[in-house]
Amino acid sequence: MIIESLRPGVVFDDSQIALRRLARLEVSDTTPQQPKVWALVEFSSPLEPDALASLFAAALVGPGWYVNFDTDDQTFVVFPGRVFRYGHGDEQRRGEVMAYARREGVPESQLDW
Repeated sequence: MIIESLRPGVVFDDSQIALRRLARLEVSDTTPQQPKVWALVEFSSPLEPDALASLFAAALVGPGWYVNFDTDDQTFVVFPGRVFRYGHGDEQRRGEVMAYARREGVPESQLDW
């Protein structure tokens, strides 16, 4: 999760996500709406994947932001108000999600899930 992708006022607590790693990095390929420095959060969660995806869908600002995470057998890609999921190795569905991301303004280099 990228902290800058969250709407102002959004709060997550330890009943929703647990911090695994926090990093700051400078990004060279941002959109005009994105800052050049991001705070990245790697997390785990006790929530069921669908509940976590819904939480993120309500928390993200748009356009051009998303959160992605994986379970043992599925990839979730979450945009503001929209959740996609597909089985690992399902290249057709992955391509459909990438096409949606492009339409939402996500730069090609950020389509790395």
